[in-house]
Formats: sequence, structure tokens, C-alpha cells
Amino acid sequence: MMDEAFLPLNSIIDKILDIPGNFNDEEAGVHSYIYEIEVGTPVELDISMNDDGTVRIGTVPPMYRVDTSFRPSYHSITIKAEKYTAPENGE
Repeated sequence: MMDEAFLPLNSIIDKILDIPGNFNDEEAGVHSYIYEIEVGTPVELDISMNDDGTVRIGTVPPMYRVDTSFRPSYHSITIKAEKYTAPENGE
């Protein structure tokens, strides 16, 4: 069972990548288009196994940073996404 403080890794990825691809301010004449994004972040992981034997990965940003003789183990993930554009000929 996953620790309730953690969110499923896939929901974190969905939230990170939920960025509109276009930013337009017609009045100011500004247009920005995002075709690719790369995000790197430290995370804490909770790895558990479901009853059916599948692995479940939970994650949160590091909960605390305290100088002690034993520090929590932080992991780092990098997510890179690129906008897919279908070919004009339909292939």
C-alpha cells in the first residue's frame, strides 16, 4: 500500500506536462509556442507492490531538508516531452 502522503508517479507526470502549448497576447502582439519541455526535480519515492504483483510508484517533492547524521535519500527524475505533429500525408 502506498503512503498516503505520496501521489502516483503518473499523476505527477501528467501535472508537470499539463502546460498549454501556445501563449498568445494578441493585444501586445506576443506569441510563444512550446514544442518541447524538459523538467528535472528531486523527489522522494515510495515503492510498493499491489496485491496482483504490479509495482506502484508514489512520489512527492522532498518533504524536508534537515541537517542530521542520516539524511533521507533523494532521487532525481528528468521528464522530457516533445509535441507530436502528425505528418501531413497521414502516414
